[in-house]
Amino acid sequence: MINGIIYDFESIKVMLPTGLTLTTEKISYKDKKDDEVITGSNGLPIGIGRGEYSGECELELGRYEYDQLDVFAASSGGFYNMPPIPIVVSYGHTGQVPATDRLEVHFTERDFSGAKGDKNLKIPLKGVLTAPIKTNGRPAYVPGLN
Repeated sequence: MINGIIYDFESIKVMLPTGLTLTTEKISYKDKKDDEVITGSNGLPIGIGRGEYSGECELELGRYEYDQLDVFAASSGGFYNMPPIPIVVSYGHTGQVPATDRLEVHFTERDFSGAKGDKNLKIPLKGVLTAPIKTNGRPAYVPGLN
């Protein structure tokens, strides 16, 4: 449930540089900022120590859409040589203004596996965020601002 509205997976649209994906099986992304409370010699908080921002993304594509992404990557000299790619995730019901998250992801891991009886081949990908997530155009973090 998001803002009192129940979403299902069909409410989510994922756009890669190769276009709107139709066989995305899973997407998961998160970010964090490692701030910590600084205490004085009396043990009381006196401020915040600014930590680093980081994030990661997991994406599971159908084989066809992975192959399209791999062809896109070939112009960069291979999958792991790709510059960070934009991934746009939007969600919302028909008639509702969709919420949109924009990620910049550099992929660091992929997994090719299959088993007898699999109906669809899926390729799980993992990567790191190279910029703060932007939700509806607003960044989660702006370096240098206090």
